[in-house]
Amino acid sequence: MTDSKSISVLGSGSWGTALALQLSGKNSEVKMWGRNPDNVKKINNSRENERYLPGVTLPNNIKLYSDLEKATDDSQNILIATPSNDFRNILIKLKNLDKKFNICWATKGFEVDTGLLPHNICEEIFSSKQNMAVISGPSFASEVAQKKPTAVTVASNNPTFGQYIASNLSDMNFRAYTTQDITGVEIGGAVKNILAIGAGISDGLSYGDNARIALINRGLVEMQRLGVSLGADKNTFLGLSGMGDLVLTCTSNLSRNRRFGLAIAKGLSISRAKNEINQVIEGIDATAAVSKLSDKMSIDMPICKTISRIIFNDLKPELAAKELMSRDLQAE
Repeated sequence: MTDSKSISVLGSGSWGTALALQLSGKNSEVKMWGRNPDNVKKINNSRENERYLPGVTLPNNIKLYSDLEKATDDSQNILIATPSNDFRNILIKLKNLDKKFNICWATKGFEVDTGLLPHNICEEIFSSKQNMAVISGPSFASEVAQKKPTAVTVASNNPTFGQYIASNLSDMNFRAYTTQDITGVEIGGAVKNILAIGAGISDGLSYGDNARIALINRGLVEMQRLGVSLGADKNTFLGLSGMGDLVLTCTSNLSRNRRFGLAIAKGLSISRAKNEINQVIEGIDATAAVSKLSDKMSIDMPICKTISRIIFNDLKPELAAKELMSRDLQAE
């Protein structure tokens, strides 16, 4: 598992680039794949991902490719950092290469149509015996690229592979903890984006600190409900990939999901708010998927359901807050 000549990162956005930078310290070569040949050529020549991580210089041992086969040549270990709506397609392309890979991802979210988590999709395309891992936790790409202290969780069905990824990522500025609870880590990474939209809406309406922390805390309860119903360990949601990522994403304006919520609170339409962010807002698809899944499984998730109605059913944010606050009282 550790004798690969290089490791490949699929995805040349901010997170893919930051993870490639992090891996470049312990690997003689890191191959990056991007779908746009012009962008790949530009980054290779300038040694800078000007759109996503401006001002950060890429070391020479990071090589970019727009050809997936070349990007994965000689690589036994793959790290996927693409949006969740492209995750299945990437796995299918890897499957068609007819090579054996250990597959890790930093992709967060559910597949909207099926309600599947990334590891479910991976098992469906490969098998339950596939070595796989997920990276998640309170980490903004820009801060990782700037070598600011960061801690994340790596969850894997193979402890040896999980430790390999954690070790390759870790240095004096980046610490990776390990677990085997893939389901819990993935659910935390998906649901926190929904709640960050809600926190942005709440702060955009000037509801204050009390409202924000209530949303975060009760949102954590909803995250746990869904996770435990799907077989996750409840304690996972108190860790970096649960509470840690949730608090960060709900409170920092580096979060595109929070900024999306702020834009909605200003009265912008959904389409205009998306255009203003001009990056993938994972919380939108996650909201749709979790709303469907919670209905299917009869799981009580009032905050997530309310955010879904704001995004997809034109519920006014002010009315949504009144509805949540007027729900029947119950035990905590």
